[in-house]
Amino acid sequence: MTDGRIIPIFVKFSLPLLFGNFFQILYSMTDSWVVGNYVGSLSLAAIGASGNIIFTVIGFFNGLANGAGVVVSQAFGAKDKKRLLNTVHTVLISSIVLGTFLTGFGIIISPLMLRMINVPNEVFSEAVLYLRFYFCGVIFVLFYNLCAGLLRATGDSKKPFCILVISVILNIILDFIFIRIFKLGLNGAAFATVISEAFSASLAFIILSSHLKKLGLNSGVKIKKQFSSTALASVLKIGLPSAISSMLLNFSNTFMQRYINKFGADCMAGWAVYARFDEISILVMVSICQTAMTFTAQNYGAGKMDRVYCGIKSACILGVSEVIIVSGILTGFAPFLISIFNPEKSVIQYGAMFVRASASFYIFCFGTMVFCQISQGLGYSTVPTIITFLGFVVMRQIYLFIVSRITDSSLAVALAYPFSWPPTLVFEVIYLRRKLKLNVRSSYSASQT
Repeated sequence: MTDGRIIPIFVKFSLPLLFGNFFQILYSMTDSWVVGNYVGSLSLAAIGASGNIIFTVIGFFNGLANGAGVVVSQAFGAKDKKRLLNTVHTVLISSIVLGTFLTGFGIIISPLMLRMINVPNEVFSEAVLYLRFYFCGVIFVLFYNLCAGLLRATGDSKKPFCILVISVILNIILDFIFIRIFKLGLNGAAFATVISEAFSASLAFIILSSHLKKLGLNSGVKIKKQFSSTALASVLKIGLPSAISSMLLNFSNTFMQRYINKFGADCMAGWAVYARFDEISILVMVSICQTAMTFTAQNYGAGKMDRVYCGIKSACILGVSEVIIVSGILTGFAPFLISIFNPEKSVIQYGAMFVRASASFYIFCFGTMVFCQISQGLGYSTVPTIITFLGFVVMRQIYLFIVSRITDSSLAVALAYPFSWPPTLVFEVIYLRRKLKLNVRSSYSASQT
């Protein structure tokens, strides 16, 4: 990414990311579609009740993967093979340890987490089983995300996409086998997801190892001897603030689910379907944001600040174009899209209302995400993470606390998401501009010296 025309580089790198992110979300969308149509709305509500807890875990993993990606991208841009290889081995070893711990921890506290968000009794037992099955496969989710992030950090976004396509097809086939043939209900969807995730993690590791050999980066030294506490510290310095912020953000959203649960099972089901389309929309933005972060990190590592500035402009142009298209489709076809997952009229009404409420403000959400990711690509993670936390968590919870006491409206609750985006965007822009000016001054002083 340190040479060549920038827009084509962004498109070439972000398109596999976009389709890859879309196929990743098809895991949960497939479960929701099959369960909503062949099992029932109560089971669909159980998936929705578990959703934000699952996103809390995934958000933490993605934050760590971003940190690893930045360190690897900077090392790749600077052609520091030793640092790159040490980081890769260290991250993979650490992921196995962390994933094993989180599996046991998640299985134990699943009922407690669902009680915290007041999941109704008619949904509770199924939600507990689904969530526990998910935690059985959480180590595979972590391992895949890190392997895919490391592949992207070295400039390869196509192979993670191919892995996801195969895994999603496997998940769809297994969903139908376990639910339609073996009649396992919601448990069948959980089985299918865990098996598919294990497959994607194994394949991603094999491809990553092969990719490193092709780049001439695999020195043949045993993994144990490559573990580096320095590399781990670098990854945690950048990735941990983002991981904690993502975890707290999604954990905060579980309390959003608590407010939604008050409106009954149909509202919960509508929210569950809306959440699937919201995930797709966010991941469309994430594809550009991840490209911008990798591009920034590689060019910053190579000392090419002019390309960093051009990359910011390119990211904004592509991202805004994507958001306008996605928002238009969701706003115009919301009832039809919701009906694909569940035909009940009240579920469609709730889901369409939630979709339209968020889609109208997605451009602010994208701006917040892209400027935060660019700051992380420069190596500044803590302050952008704090800004996001204050905007997406603290401000949102204050809003919910006030609104829930003023009105009994599910739409007012749903507006907590877009309410927090514009002010957070303003502060992210201010911080990034300040850091860019400091980098320009530092580069100028170094050149004069």
